[in-house]
Amino acid sequence: MRKTILYKDALPAITHSLGRYIAIILLIGLGTFAFVGLKMAGPDMRATGGNFFNKHNLADVTITSNYGINSTDRATIRNLPEVKEAAFGYFQDVRVKNSHDTLRVFSQSNNISSYELIKGHFPDNKREIALSYLLKKKYHLGQQITFSKPGILKNKTYRVVGFVKSSEFLDKNQIGQTNIGNGRLTGIAVTSHNAFASPVYQVSRVTFKNTASLSPFSVAYRNRVYCDQDKLQKALNKNRRDKYNKYVALYKAQYRQKAARQLLKKGIPINPNQIEVPKNKIKIAYPSYTINGREESQGYSSYRADSERVEVLANVFPVFLFAVAALVSLTTMMRFVEEERTNIGTLKALGYGNGAIAIKFLLYSTSAAILGVVLGSILGYTFLPDLIIKAYLASSTLGTGYQLNFAWGPLLISLAVALLSTTVISMLTLWQTLREQPSALLLPKPPKNGSRIMLEHIPWLWRYMSFSAKVTARNIFRYKSRMLMTILGVAGCTGLLVMGFGIRDSLQGIGHIQYNDVQKMILSP
Repeated sequence: MRKTILYKDALPAITHSLGRYIAIILLIGLGTFAFVGLKMAGPDMRATGGNFFNKHNLADVTITSNYGINSTDRATIRNLPEVKEAAFGYFQDVRVKNSHDTLRVFSQSNNISSYELIKGHFPDNKREIALSYLLKKKYHLGQQITFSKPGILKNKTYRVVGFVKSSEFLDKNQIGQTNIGNGRLTGIAVTSHNAFASPVYQVSRVTFKNTASLSPFSVAYRNRVYCDQDKLQKALNKNRRDKYNKYVALYKAQYRQKAARQLLKKGIPINPNQIEVPKNKIKIAYPSYTINGREESQGYSSYRADSERVEVLANVFPVFLFAVAALVSLTTMMRFVEEERTNIGTLKALGYGNGAIAIKFLLYSTSAAILGVVLGSILGYTFLPDLIIKAYLASSTLGTGYQLNFAWGPLLISLAVALLSTTVISMLTLWQTLREQPSALLLPKPPKNGSRIMLEHIPWLWRYMSFSAKVTARNIFRYKSRMLMTILGVAGCTGLLVMGFGIRDSLQGIGHIQYNDVQKMILSP
């Protein structure tokens, strides 16, 4: 019965100070919203990317060589114990005739790093081609396109039969670099294997056995790939000498044949094998292999970095919001306790213990914290990650198929901080009052002894201050918690605004400078 009366007394305490109660809820909710939303946006982004990579079986590494991938290289790659699957293909950078567009044309890959069909169909023969879906506004199905220098492509003219999305290129704006045209690729294209005429493959895509169960953006995944990549590099490097000797022999044979024909024109017939090839005439680069992991692919590393930056922000923004909530709770509870001094004294005089008296204040602060966390987490798990992911996916080829996940960690941390900012602070504030005797609590609290503030010790300044200025100065130093709350609140909000403008000014124009000035300088002869 006695506790029932205390619980009934707690509800009017909330309704009589509803404005302050709602303020605490909103501040806790805002801090929870920012913390949970920013903490979940990064994992949600990585989960979205991971699902996309698994769907298309994205290669762990791609291998290229300045002399192509021959049969010996293919055997080396397939026989490495760490290799799960390997696929081999062709590619050629070409320029569209009567256009500034530069495309990288790949042979179709069905099992590793597959393509997603957006419109039309995949090429069925060596005269058909599918373009990147980002080029739908420039080209249309059935259109004939011609390449000025087809390279190892058998044909110059192809018919556009579809538009595809590549799992290897995540950035819509930066497809990659090339050594033709202006140095920047406009897009990618796909055609059939038999559209290429080359004795060796240009690229090999490889997946490893030990990476399937690892998150593609985790440190464990990167370390595993680096280890397997190093083993693959060492295995392939063993083929360099034989490959070099093979091409040297081929070059010497070509040199001898050419020299023999020239001598035949002068009337002296000679066996080509008898012709000595000067060493200074053998200008053949030593074979090399380049193995690139996903980190080196277009858009992959920047997407991972973006997801991690979002999580870092969760360690900055919510701190100020929770700090302001703690200060508001402190001042609110101090005022609440002062207003309830007489009731506290009455309850103590009636024999109620400190724990029973604290129920009202405990319900007030704890309910505000829980309601704030619930409200903030509902929006933090849904609205904010949705907003952030949409913003990042706007410049990515991952598309709109993303997922929002749930994790207990951010919610429990928010709840702990919220209870610390409200319940713990309210109990500490109440403890000072509960230590007093009931007789003292039933009397009005005596005002603090007057004391001179620092400005009063500066006569030449204090003398010229107006009465309202003097009262304001005294109140500032008298109510130090309110002063501190105001200063920290304004400073925190200002800091967030300045940081936001700083981030914008730091990143603005970086892409344009990198890919229009710096990159152009690097590629220029």
